[in-house]
Amino acid sequence: MSISASYPVRDGDGAFLSKAAPGPRELRLCLTLIGISLLVFLACVPFVRVQLSTSPAFVAVYNALSTFNDFTTSIILFGQFSILRSRALLLVAGGYLFASLMSVIQLLAFPGVFAAAGLPGAGPQTALWLCIFWHGGFPLAVIAYVLSDGHELDLLPHAAIGTVVAVVMGAVLICWFAATWGAENGRLLPPLLDASGFTSWQRVINLIDIILAASAFSLLWKRRQHRLLDLWLMVVMSYWLCDIILSSYLNTTRYDLGFYAGRIYGVLAASFVLAVLVLENSRLYRQLAAAASRLREHAAELLQANEILQREIAYRKHAEDELRRAQAELARVSRMTAMGELTSSLAHEVNHPIGAMMLNAETCLRWLSQEIPNVERARTIANMILKDCARASETVARIQQLFHKRAMLREPVDVNDLIREMIALLHTEAVRFSVSIRTELTENLSQVSADRAQLKQVLMNLMINGMEAMSDGESPRELFITSELVEERQIAVSVRDTGVGLPPLPSNQIFNSFITTKPHSVGIGLSISRSIIEEHGGRLRAANNSSRGAQFQLTLPIGVD
Repeated sequence: MSISASYPVRDGDGAFLSKAAPGPRELRLCLTLIGISLLVFLACVPFVRVQLSTSPAFVAVYNALSTFNDFTTSIILFGQFSILRSRALLLVAGGYLFASLMSVIQLLAFPGVFAAAGLPGAGPQTALWLCIFWHGGFPLAVIAYVLSDGHELDLLPHAAIGTVVAVVMGAVLICWFAATWGAENGRLLPPLLDASGFTSWQRVINLIDIILAASAFSLLWKRRQHRLLDLWLMVVMSYWLCDIILSSYLNTTRYDLGFYAGRIYGVLAASFVLAVLVLENSRLYRQLAAAASRLREHAAELLQANEILQREIAYRKHAEDELRRAQAELARVSRMTAMGELTSSLAHEVNHPIGAMMLNAETCLRWLSQEIPNVERARTIANMILKDCARASETVARIQQLFHKRAMLREPVDVNDLIREMIALLHTEAVRFSVSIRTELTENLSQVSADRAQLKQVLMNLMINGMEAMSDGESPRELFITSELVEERQIAVSVRDTGVGLPPLPSNQIFNSFITTKPHSVGIGLSISRSIIEEHGGRLRAANNSSRGAQFQLTLPIGVD
């Protein structure tokens, strides 16, 4: 079974070994390793005191591997603590640091590795006592890990790690002092080795280490909620027990089978958590790479969706522009249609009396052209012509009255809202003529009582006239619309352009019918506009600007009829 696949993420913090919950596969793997260690241990017990060849190099390799593995494990656990702030994680990291440092000084003091009696300051008991402190200190750290789990530190990670490192180094120095000065001639500590081999004190003292390791294993086993780190520390403690029992309790001296077997157990104990942490980091890197790949895919999808959305927005904007253009064209066609209908009605109504007048005039001429003119007949026909003229005049007056005096649907109208509405409606026209529309509207103006549709027709006519007047100009094309409150409770709306200006005519004559400066215009728009404004009780004026263009100003009374 692959260890790399044995710890999937089970919860929200499962990215870390100390937080991931184990599954059945992980539990089976750890129990299998413990069972194997027990079987090998039982196989070694009958031969534990068989003396083998002396090999200080084996001791050097063992301590070097233990130092490297424990130190690397402590660094990784310190790194995880800086993220999780778990006190338990900090304590077990400190335990691994203590084990790595003790392995170093125990190697320096071991006889025959660097010197016959160890480095200066070491005595015959030093290496044994350092091994006792080493094998007892790490289980104490594991016990502290179990008892303090679930608590977080308020200290900053760097301060907490620095404190633990200082405490560990102090403990290592105390152990060195005790194993050198304290063990010399039995000052503080009893002798563990004599000429015949290990003394009885060796087994008594190592029994304490065995109890500590067994207690750590028991506390880990009895936890209600196990984490993956708990399972692997149980494996470490089981191998740690085998190491102590074989190399320091059942054997009789150095370099026997128990000595070598116990140290192999020790190397394995120092390697398990490191191996799992390394494989955990490898898994996390794979997940990170997969997440980065998915993120790039999502980014590409978002980019594609954004492009589609941009096209959709552009399409909708184009559709809105087309709609405004169509609305403007519809308004223009509606005006022309209304004018055509009015002209057709006027022609239809007037053609009858005009036709009668022409016929009567011809008849009158015939009566007067005879050799003896029939004056009475001619007079009678002339009277008929006068009646037809009166009828035509009445027809025109009636149509004019219908056009100007029809009943209006008056309602309260906010002039500023009406201006904004027309600016939005004629936006496409402004773009087509490259005209920028600026406004200066006085806020909180009172409403006027008016026919909203007719006021829109007037504003549309004035704004379109202004845009068309600037179509051939080279100066900045600006349509400036203002609203303000003037004297006598009047609201004034001005439409000012930078076009060609008004023709050289009296100011009021520009509002006469069929007066225009545009080649394709009939010339009745301003006339109709003035009629509408005057029907509302207001006035419509026109004047040239001082610099360029023209200004049209309409005034409307405030109030509701």
